Order: sequence, then structure tokens, then C-alpha cells
Amino acid sequence: MNDNAFTFQTLHPDTIMDALFEQGIRVDSGLTPLNSYENRVYQFQDEDRRRFVVKFYRPERWSADQIREEHQFALELVKDEVPVAAPLVLNGQTLLNHQGFHYAIFPSVGGRQFEADNIDQMEAVGRYLGRLHQTGRKHSFAFRPTMGLEEYLIEPRKLFEGASLIPSGQKAAFLNATDTLIAALPNVGIPVLRRCVYTGIAMPEISSGVMARCLLI
Repeated sequence: MNDNAFTFQTLHPDTIMDALFEQGIRVDSGLTPLNSYENRVYQFQDEDRRRFVVKFYRPERWSADQIREEHQFALELVKDEVPVAAPLVLNGQTLLNHQGFHYAIFPSVGGRQFEADNIDQMEAVGRYLGRLHQTGRKHSFAFRPTMGLEEYLIEPRKLFEGASLIPSGQKAAFLNATDTLIAALPNVGIPVLRRCVYTGIAMPEISSGVMARCLLI
């Protein structure tokens, strides 16, 4: 993937339309850009007035295996009746490719932002996040980054030791304190944690007309 593709400069509207046409979807409404920090996401309608969202993944951000794991987890959540916007399975796969760009197509689902000061809506969000993590307990990712002692203490300690990020007069004390913490954590009664899948960011919406139903996207 060249630098131009990395910055999405080669992802033209015609490229997007061709990618959708390859999947048998004819765009009838034009492409409406949606907010996304690092990907390119568009909403559209097909000839049958069905609404979809297509998401083009930022090249070199996640591998194909990592994205497929995410998609599979979303499909498992749907099986467990957790309301999520899961990717469509087209020709047996959720992750598609066109001219070097990975992309996926989702159903477009409407809603409105939940009210953070509404206790009923907050409880609904909490219940669905709890169910999401219950499903995550049954699965493990092989290709996504993990969180643990190695990743959050041991490896960063090595980084700080070899870098000039800490003033020289404080570096030895910092490293000694970090070593003490690393040695102490396994002995403070914390049980061995089983790795599971969880969400770091959730964007809940209250489905239109269904006050107590939360949709995670």
C-alpha cells in the first residue's frame, strides 16, 4: 500500500461505488460521509430504498485477521441477542477488499443519543454492556493487543530505562519504584485473570420509538 492510499487520497467516490457494485449493491442516493476519526464511513440507500453504511478501514491500522475477529465477535453478540450493528455477511465473508482497501457493509440503524442524566437510559446502557462482556468471556482474540502485567509494566519499564524521557536525577528512583511494583503485584492476592474480549469504546443510541432499548455501534 503506497502513501497516497494510506491517506485515502485514492479512495474516490467512483472507487466506493465500484466496490459496492461488486457486491451487487447499486447506490441510488449518493454517499453521505459520517463522522469517523480514522476510517472513511458513508451512508447510502440502494435501489430498493434500503439504507446501508459502508466502512473503509484505514490501511495499515489493523490487519485483516484483527478486523475479522472483531466482525466475528459482533456476529456472536447478535446470536446472544445483544443489539449491535454487525457487518453483513456477503458471499460468506464480512471483510471485503477493493483496490487494496479493506471495507465492510453494515445495515444503517437509526436512533438518538442517549441522555446521560436519564437514569433509566443509563441502566439500559449498563445492562447491555454487561451482556456484551458476558459474551466476551466466552471468546478470546488471537490477533488483537492484550492488557496485562507484561504489556503495561514490564515492557514500558524497558522503554523508560533505555530512553531519555525521565530527568536523570529521577530516573533511578522511578525504575526502582517500578521494579518494586512489578515484584509486588503477583503477591497481593489478585487472582490470575483469564483474558476475555471487552469493549474499550461504546457509542450507545436509544432506538427510535423504543425508549428502553439501547443499540451499541
